Amino acid sequence: MATRCDVREGPHAPAVAARFRRALLRACSRAGRAALVIGMAVACTACGGERTYTAEPIAARIVDADTGAPVEGVNVVAAWQAKGGLEGGNIMGYVTVMEDVTNANGEFSFPGWGPKKWRNGAIRDGAPLLILLKPTYEVRFLWETKYGVEFAPERMTSSLNGKSIALRRFQRSEDEYAQRLTGIRTVLDTLIPQDDCAWRSVPRFLAVVDRQDRAFIDAGSAFGLESIELMEGRADKACGSVKAYVSERG
Repeated sequence: MATRCDVREGPHAPAVAARFRRALLRACSRAGRAALVIGMAVACTACGGERTYTAEPIAARIVDADTGAPVEGVNVVAAWQAKGGLEGGNIMGYVTVMEDVTNANGEFSFPGWGPKKWRNGAIRDGAPLLILLKPTYEVRFLWETKYGVEFAPERMTSSLNGKSIALRRFQRSEDEYAQRLTGIRTVLDTLIPQDDCAWRSVPRFLAVVDRQDRAFIDAGSAFGLESIELMEGRADKACGSVKAYVSERG
């Protein structure tokens, strides 16, 4: 039998005692809080369970959107982000992150990886995220869309594997270009502070971000990216010096 937590008086029933009514409402309130706690525990168990992931290799080519010519020197980052939290959209960490730079033919590639176990959140929609960055060109953020909002499978592939990706030159002001790169700062906000030192996987990417930040400053732009010094201040000290690491490998 369903339990009702509203207290009503029928037209012919005697009035319900005030103390009984208050006691009943308190009991219902306690039951509601208990149900909420149980629901949260179930949700946390679902998102906190260990998963094992494997990813297939990715190889693709970047071409100029106007000429079709290969674009050399594009910094490409591939990030498999784990998400979680009550709504499932918070970035909890980076299961794997890699970088490459396109060659004279505009080609880049990432090796397959895994199996890798992960507990903090789960890979969902958008993985892998590919970031394409080359100064004077539009920055592109390419999310994998075939999973929708569902959890990614244990074995993942990229829809961009074997494809050509167009990159367009940016032909507006320096300030507008800096504003277009704000998505880079958003990625750095989650990448740099990670206690698993995920930033150490992308030193060349961080070096380009730092150089572009200085270029904006030299041009008198009101906007910027993020300097190595700022990254240094936000990184976990246990991961070592961002500046020294990027200077050596970037």
